[in-house]
Amino acid sequence: MLENLLRTGGAFRSAIARETRLTEASVSRILAELRSENLVQETRHPAPYAGGPTSLVTLSNDVAVAGIELSNSRLSFGVGDLGGTLDYVDRMPASPQLDQDEFERLFRVSAAAMQAWTDKRGIAIRQVALSIPGYGREAGNPIYPWDVTRLRDFLGEALPGMPLALTNSVVAQAAFHRYSPSTSYPVAGNHLFLFVGHGVAGVIVNEAASIDAFSAFEIGHMVIERNGLLCRCGHRGCIEAYTSLRAISPIVGLDASEILNRGDSFIDVHGLDSDVRAALRERLVMLGLGLGNALNLHPISSVVISGWPSLMPEEDRAAIIAGIDESLLGGFDERRLSLSFVAPSIGNDPRAALYYAAYCFVSGGGLDARADAHAALEEIA
Repeated sequence: MLENLLRTGGAFRSAIARETRLTEASVSRILAELRSENLVQETRHPAPYAGGPTSLVTLSNDVAVAGIELSNSRLSFGVGDLGGTLDYVDRMPASPQLDQDEFERLFRVSAAAMQAWTDKRGIAIRQVALSIPGYGREAGNPIYPWDVTRLRDFLGEALPGMPLALTNSVVAQAAFHRYSPSTSYPVAGNHLFLFVGHGVAGVIVNEAASIDAFSAFEIGHMVIERNGLLCRCGHRGCIEAYTSLRAISPIVGLDASEILNRGDSFIDVHGLDSDVRAALRERLVMLGLGLGNALNLHPISSVVISGWPSLMPEEDRAAIIAGIDESLLGGFDERRLSLSFVAPSIGNDPRAALYYAAYCFVSGGGLDARADAHAALEEIA
């Protein structure tokens, strides 16, 4: 029920009963319990039809969660509510080659600042989520090759008593697009979600599964040009080296920090000359090549792309299809593969991690975790 409210932003009791397949009497009993725990609230709302219900059930605005993201060459902390509103944000620069010692130093400083802010306001954080690029791979994280046991122990010490979930950055992005009311998601069935930001990563979205069961994979480190451009992973010719925000920043004449400051409006197509647009289309072809190769390994009929390609006009985005056509077995066929685009959400960190924290909180039934963070981390390991 809580997950349904998170996904819809609010619902009438009759709709909740229909979606959860519970009787309205059971819904009323459960809502009474949730209200007593201050997890939900009901407000007067215009009836959807004459004589219809007028009491809209939403998640409580009084539940505080925290999202932490290591992305965009910075470590971002945020505190907000279950609706995604960020009341506190702190961002510290972080090297793309951040080692574990420096991460721990930055994390301690940011965690102390967040704790001071919440203590001053009497806010108790009910759930924390931390997203890290490359996290969760069975073979280890090649982007940040840290000692995972040491990481879990450190986080339990740095955030004592706070339930904490770790996830991959692209899984957090999938949570943002699933639960944020500000996004207009184009598909409802199973699909590949591809995020093109400072990295390039994908996740197979299974609509019947919980988000924490999603498995991310790093398309960005697929080599498509031997002896090509140097990638942050140490190899040459990776897709990320050509299509990430860092890769296109010199093409559009903006450094990475200015792109983040401008956010989703950083590309003004009308202000780009023909040479710049041609260079960007060539990078989109490379993205399509990698995407087609990925679809050869894991065929799926629908792809949703989020990132700077979403800002390009439709005629330029056709370059992605050209790349897919060159690499996908049998070529691109719109009868077998649909391609959609959603808002890039550039520079909005740590909003994605905040939504993942909200998801973790409601999927756990909204219960307070009294065990320390170390125990919580062991459960998700």
